[in-house]
Amino acid sequence: MFLGGLAISQNGNKTIYKFDSIVSLEVPNNYFETDTLVDGVPIHQIRFKTSTYHFIAQKVLFERDDQKESLSKLPYNYASLLDEYDRVIARMRNRIPYNFKSKELVEKEGFKGYNLKFTNNLDSLVYETEFYLLNKNLYTFYYASETNYNKHVKDSIFNSIAVNTNNKISQYLGKPPKYRIGYVISTYFFLSLILTGIIIYTIKIYRKKQK
Repeated sequence: MFLGGLAISQNGNKTIYKFDSIVSLEVPNNYFETDTLVDGVPIHQIRFKTSTYHFIAQKVLFERDDQKESLSKLPYNYASLLDEYDRVIARMRNRIPYNFKSKELVEKEGFKGYNLKFTNNLDSLVYETEFYLLNKNLYTFYYASETNYNKHVKDSIFNSIAVNTNNKISQYLGKPPKYRIGYVISTYFFLSLILTGIIIYTIKIYRKKQK
């Protein structure tokens, strides 16, 4: 069947949900799906819950398609990817209402991501999240259980996350700082030439009128 323009295949009580042609995961049939805009940024989200845990998966546009490549803030190499991930982690630590316990660099089909764990005040695991930046989207997956954290259930969901490598995927679509600085300098230089030409032309016109 099709839902929201995305292909869905069903098997018993489970569904293989496709965010797009790149990322999919196995979820129960009774999931909820929403599309929202936050500060102009589109967020596509699915979620489901049971009596013991709550799960959310979301796709967030990391950078608009109309963003000039020369001004892109997307990572351009492994080090800049980790720098960007550190900023994502910092935002999550500020927003998730539990105690940050650990972070671990993880990998799917050769693409790097992070797994974060959070605990309650009794130092028991209650929240876990995993995220990957692929092309221009950040895919994030959240598992939460305050009363019955089940590693087996969590692992079965997280392990079902699949990345379709038949598509063109990159984690390094950005440009290095030197390229961006060069673009800015050349742009301002070009604009200054235009402005200078306008000033010279205006002066010539003014002198002609004076004569």
